[in-house]
Amino acid sequence: MSERKLEKKLIAAYDKMVERVTLVLDDAEQQVSPPLSKVVDNAKQRAIDLKELTLDEADKLSTYVHRDLSSLTEHISQAGQDFKTWFDFDLQLVQDRLMDAFAKVADRTSIQLANLASQAKHYQEYHTGEIVSLGTLTCQSCEHLLSFKKTSKIPPCPHCHKTIFTRVKQR
Repeated sequence: MSERKLEKKLIAAYDKMVERVTLVLDDAEQQVSPPLSKVVDNAKQRAIDLKELTLDEADKLSTYVHRDLSSLTEHISQAGQDFKTWFDFDLQLVQDRLMDAFAKVADRTSIQLANLASQAKHYQEYHTGEIVSLGTLTCQSCEHLLSFKKTSKIPPCPHCHKTIFTRVKQR
């Protein structure tokens, strides 16, 4: 499989994994919600069972989904603001489906948010080659900003070519 085809496959699978997490959370809303990490793991396993992804690919993508959801939760718990400020750019540019999915996750119980916030420190860094969702990252070397208006593969910094980023915090 070519590198470009693999990248497209992983980006589509990331979006699908977020969609599956959202669907499970919607179904469980009237019941006691399972821990979000278990829901993400179930979405990962479903992608493997349906042969959409290999085990290695699914492991990577579920790590990215955990990281982004943890970053969102940390932003909400620290800034006391809604999820829309986390994206840090004009929301008209955001794909409605992903925004809705992240909004549903952001609106879950405070217990789930607290659990995610405690996990957030584990998922602080973003690296070239990983898949990331909507928002803005900053290069750790030169502070150059990279904005993502759709799920994408993280490139090296176009300014200094370094490979480690963090999500931009609300100003």
